[in-house]
Amino acid sequence: MKVAVNTITDKETIVEERVDAALWEMDGLDLKFIGDIELNCTFVKVYKEIIMRAEVSTNREITCDRCQETTNVKVNQSFTLSYNCDNLTDFLEVDDDIREQILLEFPMKVLCRQDCRGICPDCGVNLNETECLCKNREKVNVKDKKTLPFG
Repeated sequence: MKVAVNTITDKETIVEERVDAALWEMDGLDLKFIGDIELNCTFVKVYKEIIMRAEVSTNREITCDRCQETTNVKVNQSFTLSYNCDNLTDFLEVDDDIREQILLEFPMKVLCRQDCRGICPDCGVNLNETECLCKNREKVNVKDKKTLPFG
């Protein structure tokens, strides 16, 4: 997104744009951005700064850290960035800054859903889809750490 600095005043300037996610090269081993990234940015000049409020919507295909299933997730983010007018040229280009914010807000642990039960460490069955079939599995008391496999 490229905005002419001289068009940004003390009144809000709204710029909306759709960017093909593939152009920003943000995919990783367990993450793929799907379709377009929707950007809705508001620019306003305050003294010698330009403030940008951004609302970003992305569709991501992720691999769950617990069950290893792939699922699609829609993520909406909002953030504010500021730019010193003295450091700007004729145009303000914010693509790299928006890309960085999208990646920084990516969680350390990605789950397909909040209550994901993961996979059985013994037989490998996805506990979200079926009950564990292990014959040797004992009922584990989570409060008693001695009964946990890695306690």
